[in-house]
Amino acid sequence: MNRIFYFSGSGKTKRLAEFFEKKLGIAAENIIETNDFSAENAIVLFPVYCQNLPDPVKDFLPKLAAKKVAFAATYGRKSYGNVIEDAVKLTNAEFIGGVCVPCGHSFLSEPDDFDLDSLVPFFERIKQPQKASVKSAHKDFYADFIPARRTRIGVKIEHNEKCTNCGICTENCPMGAIENGIIGKNCIRCLRCVTVCPENALEFKTLWFMKAYLVPGRKNEIKYYL
Repeated sequence: MNRIFYFSGSGKTKRLAEFFEKKLGIAAENIIETNDFSAENAIVLFPVYCQNLPDPVKDFLPKLAAKKVAFAATYGRKSYGNVIEDAVKLTNAEFIGGVCVPCGHSFLSEPDDFDLDSLVPFFERIKQPQKASVKSAHKDFYADFIPARRTRIGVKIEHNEKCTNCGICTENCPMGAIENGIIGKNCIRCLRCVTVCPENALEFKTLWFMKAYLVPGRKNEIKYYL
């Protein structure tokens, strides 16, 4: 049994997972909504956060009971870091391939800009799986320096008068970090709450110093591990 798993906060990785779904004819499943971690071959999609794996993905991967696994990571600006290598280390499955796909950064409200035609080599590997290798990539020295705190300082999420206390944001938060629009300290700024709010009652603001860091030097490279 082949399965596609994904984690997506702002919706960008979900949209890429939906493309995979159509391309491979396999339903894409949100990792925070599944309790079944078994698969013959698994494809796992996730965004890059501060050149690292998001916490929900770190929690999911050791539970994955697959014989073979492939990874697709979306990244918005500076670097994809060593996320594919980190993901491989967290699983017991045989690694058959990976790809890092550039897209617009969620904190800058940029469009996806997925170059889907460039993913052909990755899909060919999925159809004809074989063991792949992974090498360390460049990672900024400050990527691991309190990334969660840096993000919380640089990106503010607030609820407005449209909030009806419906609790949908609470139900959908992968970190249990929001209660009826009030953000808690465990928030990883995945923006899932902003995305799922039916009343558009949650808004995020990227502060000037975060923008100053993110805007210059955009990387636009598709990186394969085959």
